[in-house]
Amino acid sequence: MNSKKIRTVGALLLALLVLLYVGYQAYQATHQSIKTETAMYGEASEVLQAQGFVIRDETVINESVDGVLSYRVADGARVSANGVIADVFATESDAAARREIELLDGEIENLEALSKPADYFVANPSMLGEQIYSAVGEVVNGVNQNEFSQLSTWKENLLTALARRQLIVGEESAEDYAQRISELQSERDALASQAGYAINTIQAPEAGYFISTVDGLEGSVDVEDVEDLTVSQVEELLGKEPSESSSAVGKICGEFNWYVACVLSENDMVRLEDVTKVSLDIPFASSEKIPAEVIAKNYDSETGKTAVIFQCSYMDSDIASVRNEAIEITVATYSGVLVNERALRFEDVEYTTTDEDGNTVTKVQENVRGVYVLFGGQLEFVQVFTEHSINGYAICKTELSSEEQAMLVTNSTIQLYDQVVVEGTDLYDGKIVQ
Repeated sequence: MNSKKIRTVGALLLALLVLLYVGYQAYQATHQSIKTETAMYGEASEVLQAQGFVIRDETVINESVDGVLSYRVADGARVSANGVIADVFATESDAAARREIELLDGEIENLEALSKPADYFVANPSMLGEQIYSAVGEVVNGVNQNEFSQLSTWKENLLTALARRQLIVGEESAEDYAQRISELQSERDALASQAGYAINTIQAPEAGYFISTVDGLEGSVDVEDVEDLTVSQVEELLGKEPSESSSAVGKICGEFNWYVACVLSENDMVRLEDVTKVSLDIPFASSEKIPAEVIAKNYDSETGKTAVIFQCSYMDSDIASVRNEAIEITVATYSGVLVNERALRFEDVEYTTTDEDGNTVTKVQENVRGVYVLFGGQLEFVQVFTEHSINGYAICKTELSSEEQAMLVTNSTIQLYDQVVVEGTDLYDGKIVQ
C-alpha cells in the first residue's frame, strides 16, 4: 500500500515537472527578453602616445641686467627686429607701479570708447544683441573645448558688449562712465607722480616669436638637420636635462615653423602609414590642438623603431615654453552613429531588384552585416556600413555614397536614435517583441 502511494506521488511530481518545463519553454518562445541601446552620434579619434622633443630656431638674448626686469610682450608674441621686449627699472616698486599704470590706461581707454557708442549700434540695436550672443558663444565654445588661452580676451569682448547695451538702453549713462574715468585718471596720476621711469630697455635682436624662458637646450639641433634625426639621436635629446642661464633674459624663435621629434614603435607606425597630416596635443602644457605635418620617418632596422619628425606653426604662450613633454598624436578622427559591436550580426537577406529585361526578381544576399532595431514592437534587420571600430563601438554611416546605396539590400540603414538590439536570442526580421 505504501509502495503504491509512493509510486503515485512520484508520478504526480514527474508530471508536474514536465508541465513546468513545457510552460517555461512556451513562455520563452513568446516572451524573448532583449536588451537595446540607443544609437547616438559621436566622434572617436585614433591616438598615439609618445614623448616629444621640441626643436626651434632659437636665438638666446644674453643681457646683463642691473635692476628689475619687466616684460612688455607675452610669451609666444611676435616681435620685430630691434623692438623693445622688456624694460629695466631701478626698483621692484617702480616696475609694479608702471605695470599698474598700463592697466589703468587700458581701462580708461576702454571706458572712453564705451561712453561714446558707435552710431551703428544705436541705429541697429539688433546688431548689438548679435554681438553679445557671439561673445557668449566664444566663451562657451572655448570652455567646452578646453581652450583657455584666449579666455581673457573673450571675457573682455563680452563685458564690453554688455556695457554698451546698458548704455544704449539707458540703464547707464555717459555721466556714470565719466565719473569712473575721472576716478581712474586721478589714481593713475598719483601713481605716475611717484613711480620711476625705466632706466634701460631690452631689444629683440631679430624678428620672431618671443619666449621668456631659457632651458639651456637651445641649439641642441640645427633646424636644417631635423629631417635627418635618427632614433638614437632623438632618444639622446629626450634624455637631456635642462639648465638655467643667469645672464639670459629670453630668446627669439626666428623661424615661423617649429618641430617635434619622437620615437614610435612598429605597431604605432602601422597606424601612421600613409598619414601626412595629424594634430598634436600636449596635455600637460596646453589645451590647444596643434595642426602638424609629418615631414620625416627614419626607420632603425636594429631596434624596429622609427624617428618621426612633425612640423608645426601654431604658437601661443603655453606652447612657447614647451621642450620635452608627453604628446598625443591624433592620426584620424571619425564621426557617425556609434553602435556596440555586440549588436553586429551577419544575416542572409532576401531582396527584390530589376534584371536586365526590366523584370522584378527576388535574390538573396548572403552574410549581410547589420543590426536588429526595435521599431513599434517589431524587429527589423538593417544593413550597416562601417569602416572603423574604436573602443568596442563601430562607427556607422547614416549618409551613404552612391556606391553604398547600390549595395544596400535592406529598406534602410541605421539612423540616429534607433533602438539597437545588443542582447537577445532567436532574432529575425519581423519578429514581434512583447
